[in-house]
Amino acid sequence: MAPINNHIPQMTIGQQVDMLGKASKDYVAQGITTNTDAAVGFNNLEDLEVHLKAAEQKINPMRTRLMIMHQQLREGQPFGGYSPAQLDLELRERSGGWVKLDSAKMFQDGSIQGLTGALRLPYYQNQDVYGDFIHHQEAFNEEVLDLHRRGFRITTHGNGDRAIGSILAAYEYALSNSPRTGHRHRIEDVQTATTEDIMKMRELDVAGSFFINHVYYWGDRHKQIFLGPERGRRISPLAEAVAHNLLFTLHSDCPITPISPLFSVWAAVNRITREGHVLGPEQRIDVETALKSMTIFGAKLNFDESRSGSIEIGKQADFTILEADPTAVHPEEIRDIAILATFIDGNPVYGQEKVMTT
Repeated sequence: MAPINNHIPQMTIGQQVDMLGKASKDYVAQGITTNTDAAVGFNNLEDLEVHLKAAEQKINPMRTRLMIMHQQLREGQPFGGYSPAQLDLELRERSGGWVKLDSAKMFQDGSIQGLTGALRLPYYQNQDVYGDFIHHQEAFNEEVLDLHRRGFRITTHGNGDRAIGSILAAYEYALSNSPRTGHRHRIEDVQTATTEDIMKMRELDVAGSFFINHVYYWGDRHKQIFLGPERGRRISPLAEAVAHNLLFTLHSDCPITPISPLFSVWAAVNRITREGHVLGPEQRIDVETALKSMTIFGAKLNFDESRSGSIEIGKQADFTILEADPTAVHPEEIRDIAILATFIDGNPVYGQEKVMTT
């Protein structure tokens, strides 16, 4: 990406804060009250400053969680000597409590459609291509162990099943060398996880964040080009995750696909592709479970289930008002339900005019 990034005009911190403020308006308009940046510090920590200033100046009204890139946590780097508690405290203090640490972020492969997701079997129309790991397994194991011992929750991107297996091997290595319960380590995307991978995740108490929007946007191409019919139909195997009692959430990978929790719920429930096919109907899940994956399950993944994720006395007043009940409309209409208003900490941040006039 560097050859292209080097030619993109650089914005000042102030300009980026302004852009983040504009983006936050799109998020709250979709009913989002908490957001996560999944790769802070990929090149430098300028994006961290943007998040902190946007929160401090009340330009971003949402609660923000940050996945800090692992290289920033290495010895000799800005956060090399930090514990998770120390880093989280610094983020909270500098943002007035609106920015928190989510996890240490790693990547172990790329994308299926880029032929860089690491697969156990070759790509369907490229029989000599398997994709590659980003980290050699031995070094990967040791870095995961270091972060785990320091107390970090670790979130690792894994699209291909071989990468998912590699991530689980690293997590198991860390847990066997330094046992710890309640770690909530997780895998991002989990796109081509096999049944055995799902079972291993449950055994290690590893959570998943499924890029369910893949089913709609790339499902047809995965089936026809990248993975073939059998592997293609079982991408994002949510029904198996439910069957094995796996803790999971859904994500859009915005800006890879548009941000919309209701669209992700729709995709999980219907598994309809762009061409109008149902991709792997056996992996569909019910509406209530899909809604929980975007609310209470997500809150649990955030270690925040006592304060968010559901509307209860004593919890934060973060909620959304919808035009219709997702459990009552036809499943294919879920993505079209309008967001009437969004409240954060009891304050309206979107659509208050609509609520006052209805």
